[in-house]
Amino acid sequence: MITKEPDTGPKIAPGACAYCADAPLNHTLSYWSSFLVEPLDDHMIRTSYRAPKFLKRLVDFFVAGTFGTLTALSLAKFSGELERAKTFRSRVIWEEAKRRGIKMEQLILFGKPLDHYRALLRQGSAGQAKRIYFESLPVPEEMQEMQRNWDDKFLLKREFLKHNIPAPRYALPKLWRPNLKKIFSELEKPLIVKPKLGSRGRHTLINIRTLKDLERAVEITREITPNLIIEEQILGDVCRATLVRGRLAGFYRGRAPDVVGDGIHTIAELITAKDASRPERVEKVRRGAELESHLLMQGYELGDVLPDRERVTLSHRIGRLFGGSTREMIEELHPSFVPIFEKAAKVTGLAVVGFDAIIPDPTAPAESERWGIIEANTLPFIDLHYYALEGKPKNIAGMIWDLWK
Repeated sequence: MITKEPDTGPKIAPGACAYCADAPLNHTLSYWSSFLVEPLDDHMIRTSYRAPKFLKRLVDFFVAGTFGTLTALSLAKFSGELERAKTFRSRVIWEEAKRRGIKMEQLILFGKPLDHYRALLRQGSAGQAKRIYFESLPVPEEMQEMQRNWDDKFLLKREFLKHNIPAPRYALPKLWRPNLKKIFSELEKPLIVKPKLGSRGRHTLINIRTLKDLERAVEITREITPNLIIEEQILGDVCRATLVRGRLAGFYRGRAPDVVGDGIHTIAELITAKDASRPERVEKVRRGAELESHLLMQGYELGDVLPDRERVTLSHRIGRLFGGSTREMIEELHPSFVPIFEKAAKVTGLAVVGFDAIIPDPTAPAESERWGIIEANTLPFIDLHYYALEGKPKNIAGMIWDLWK
C-alpha cells in the first residue's frame, strides 16, 4: 500500500472563477462544446456498443499505431518516471504495477505528461507478453463498453428510479423559457443545480430555497453549459462507493467543512479559528464569492454571529482539500447498503464504477434514511480510498489489475 502521500494541496490562480475552484476551465469553450457535443454523447456510446468486434479492433489498432507514429517522429515518448503520473488515481495504479513486476509507462506528448499509459503484461503459463494501452485505469477493453452514457446525471437517475434504486427527484429546465417557477413549485426544497455532465463540483449550487436563488443558480451554472439538472437536495454527507466486477471494493465518506456557533464569534472568526487548529493534511477553508453565496443560501453572512450550537456548512465541496474531513469506512457501512450498490453496478454493466451518494448516516439501515445515488463515475478516482484522513485504505488498484487474470 502507499506509504507516503504526495503534495495534494490545490492551487487556485488569482482571479480564477470561484465556482470552478481548483478545476478551472474556459467557460466559453465549455459552454459551446457542451451545446454541440453533449446531445450526441449517448447516441455515440450506444452506437459504439453495437458496433461489430472487427471495427472495435480496428479502432484499437489505429490508436496504438498513432502512439507508435508519434514516438517515431520524436513528438511523443513513453516515460517510466512514476513521479510524473498525471493523477493520483494513476499513481496508485502505477505503484501496484511496480509491486507486481508490471512495466508501466506514461505518454509524454510535446513534453507534457498525459493521463494515458501503456503496460506490458505477461499472461498464461507460457508468460506471453501483451502490450495494453489505457487511460488511467487498466480495465480490459471487453469490460469497458457502456450501453448508455452513465456520466449523464439525468440518464443515470432516470434508469435508477425505474429499478427502484434510491436517487433524488429531478427536473431538466429547457434552454429557452425554462419555466423555473413550475419546477420550483413541484420539487421539495432545498434544491441543487449542477451541470448535467460534469465533475469536481464545478458551477454546482446547493441549499436553494427561494425562486430568486434558483434563477441565480441556473444563471451561474449556465456559464459553462446549457445542459443542467435541478434536483431535490438530500441532506447528508457525500459518500463514494467504488465497485470492481460488481462487488463493493471501497466505501469513502467525505464531509464538507463547517463551523458550529457559540453565540459570541462571527462566522469569519470561527473560520479563522478552524483554520488555525486544522490537522496538517487539511487545507484552509476557501474564502471568496462561492463561500459567501453558500452562506447566503443558509441565511448568513461572514460577519454574522452564529447562534450557540448552530451549524453551517462552508462549501458543497467535500473532503480535506477544502477544509473538510474524509474517512474510508467499508467495514462500518451498514450491510443493507451493499446489495443496493451492487444492483446499481449491475444496471450500468460497468466492471469498474464509482457511485456518489448522499447518506446522512452510512452506519444506519438503508431503509431508515432518506438517501440516494446522485451520479456515477465511469473513471473513478480510486485514490480517494487511499488518502482518506481516517480508516484503513483498500487495495482497489490490485483488484483492477486482477481483472486481467
